[in-house]
Amino acid sequence: MSSNSIQFGEYIDFTVKKRFGIITLNRLHRSNAFDISQFENLKKAVEYCQKNKEIRGLILTNNGVSFSTGVDLGAINGSDHKAVKYLEGTAAAICKLLYYGKPAISAINGRNMGEGVVFSVCCDYRIATKESFFQMPEIFSGIFTGTGCLVLFSRILGASWTKRMCMFAERIETKKALDIGLIDKIVNNKEELIKAALDKAKFLFTKNQTVLNAIKLCANHLADKSYNDAYELEKFGSSWYEFENKEQYLKNFRKKFE
Repeated sequence: MSSNSIQFGEYIDFTVKKRFGIITLNRLHRSNAFDISQFENLKKAVEYCQKNKEIRGLILTNNGVSFSTGVDLGAINGSDHKAVKYLEGTAAAICKLLYYGKPAISAINGRNMGEGVVFSVCCDYRIATKESFFQMPEIFSGIFTGTGCLVLFSRILGASWTKRMCMFAERIETKKALDIGLIDKIVNNKEELIKAALDKAKFLFTKNQTVLNAIKLCANHLADKSYNDAYELEKFGSSWYEFENKEQYLKNFRKKFE
């Protein structure tokens, strides 16, 4: 599959390997911080991966020594509430695409802060180099950590670590991140990082895609439901083979969780 002609703005590199779209953040002069344009282009790249039938998942990674330093506060006028709401809505849309969509792997090299951490948590498998760290610094600027962050953190990390990260802005080194479930694997360097991500992609693209996506939906959404309600949804997931149109089946299944 050729991806040389596909462009998502000046600061995102895109290619396809192992039938996974590889989205590489490349806004190096601002440590991969997000302005509105970068949010919009990332959303377009993720949407492309979700809609392209030849792509079975995506890898979100970075060039440079920062996965992301979060929102670029220097590029956004905080008093322009309309612009702020648009930014927040675009970031939340990216989270939803990653959380509800095809399998996603986050490959993190270096510091990961703010919205970068949120996007990583939306992914299904998270790998980081040993020198990486994670932090939610928004409280220093009096910013509420929204865009689905608190929903996802409390589900994945629990209430205590959600508070420690979002209320107290604790810096989390990779070993601790692994212990608390913020990441799934530590590697030594960028070369090992990309290899580990592609190995996971290779494993996933050879498996039944309908089953993978149905398992992801159940794993992400059943924990907060009653047993009976959750089991009914799980049964619908296990009945995937009864549907001739698998794409429509997954669309209908996603709607049950929205």
